Amino acid sequence: MKTIRAAQNLQKRGYRSKQVFGVLAKNSHHLAPIVFASLAIGSAVNTLDPTFGKTELLHMLKTIKPALIFCDVEACDLVKVCLNELNNDAKIFTFGGSTDDSEQVENLFVETHNESKFVPVQIDGENDTAAIVCSSGTTGSSKGVCLSHAALLDCAESFYAITTNDVLLSFSSLYWISGWFVLLTGIINGATRVITTEPYSPEVHLRLIEQYKVTFSKNAPHHLAMILKSERLDHTNLSSLNILAVTGGKCSLNVQNEINARLPNGKVFAVYGLSESAGPMTCSLGNTDSVGQLVSFFTIKIIDEDGKRCGVGENGEVCFKTNYTFLGYYDNQKATDEAFDVEGYFLTADIGHFDEDGNLFIVDRRKDIIKYCGYQISPSQIESYLVGVAGVKAVCLIGIASDMGTDLPTAFVVRNEESNITEADVIKLVDDHFADYCKLRGGVYFVESLPMTPSGKILRRKVREMASNLKNRSLQPNNK
Repeated sequence: MKTIRAAQNLQKRGYRSKQVFGVLAKNSHHLAPIVFASLAIGSAVNTLDPTFGKTELLHMLKTIKPALIFCDVEACDLVKVCLNELNNDAKIFTFGGSTDDSEQVENLFVETHNESKFVPVQIDGENDTAAIVCSSGTTGSSKGVCLSHAALLDCAESFYAITTNDVLLSFSSLYWISGWFVLLTGIINGATRVITTEPYSPEVHLRLIEQYKVTFSKNAPHHLAMILKSERLDHTNLSSLNILAVTGGKCSLNVQNEINARLPNGKVFAVYGLSESAGPMTCSLGNTDSVGQLVSFFTIKIIDEDGKRCGVGENGEVCFKTNYTFLGYYDNQKATDEAFDVEGYFLTADIGHFDEDGNLFIVDRRKDIIKYCGYQISPSQIESYLVGVAGVKAVCLIGIASDMGTDLPTAFVVRNEESNITEADVIKLVDDHFADYCKLRGGVYFVESLPMTPSGKILRRKVREMASNLKNRSLQPNNK
């Protein structure tokens, strides 16, 4: 009923099909009907990161040019400043109250007295854009990934066997495709969704699972590592949990196995997917250190730098096709054209290979690989090892340019509370477990926190910015 009323009231205010509405909001109980009302009148929804700063928000608003903005009330001032700079007079509706520059979303839920006569606008399911989600932005400015209604429904209906008996929990906002996936899967299958505005912490996560008997939880690899270090874990009843899906990055097999040992009736599902794929492409049950096997409606090939197909066990770029190809990057034809090869496969920029059993292994992001003296270093391999060390809460490995014309592997580390691990300790751990070219010649920097997306993915470009701003220490190569 909220969806119908919001759709009718938006139409009364002159909003129409083919427009784009911006959404900059955390999960809340009013968010879903606003999103579905927008889709019901034929408009596309551009979901933005609630934690965007001015630079990121200006970039996306300039690209998308929304006709209307829905945002959390605390973000209203920033949205207004950005819209003014762009000479965009889009109206602002706010969740959680209103300001002098906005109107509360509750005003869109007032009765229209003709709700029973509402018919959604007819759309072209395969070619009309439903959602414009942002590319992750971990290696550069975000782009608007245009996804059709058909692409979203295809993934939501075809992966997990969610039923009306399930209770779903996800901390991902709709900025992430995983947030869309949980929303649509829950709605289509009549499941119950647990919605919280609390920021992520392992304590909140574990409390909600036990309190609401959650059967399906979607989380980032970083979250699982935090859960294992939480004192609450030993005192939480996890018997209701059937599926703990981990997305957004590589989750080590050791972490998966430790979590699985705590789930009497459940299992960790390691999932691999992209915004451009509209959802999961592969799924692993933790039997191997891979991202698993293909979901039925995806085709993947691995190619080398010359575009030739790689054999079993040979690393190359992962490329995919699906039933409903994403509709391109919003207002960026050049990037869209460059995203596909001549066979119509999307080029993910991820490096990986298949084994003989059809399991896909993701080695790293092509753009994140550190090149030291001709050697290619995978940050995630070293990070996965270090985050499992006592005293280390989180770590990000980047390459810092040196006068030698090469990148120096450099670690940014967040200590656990009361940890006394030192730079020398971290350097020795890497020296002892990895090849000489992996040595942390750029040094180790201890920080209070690492910049992350809401779902727990480290923003490497932000870490690089942190490195460039360091003034109290010279980044010179360690020639040991």
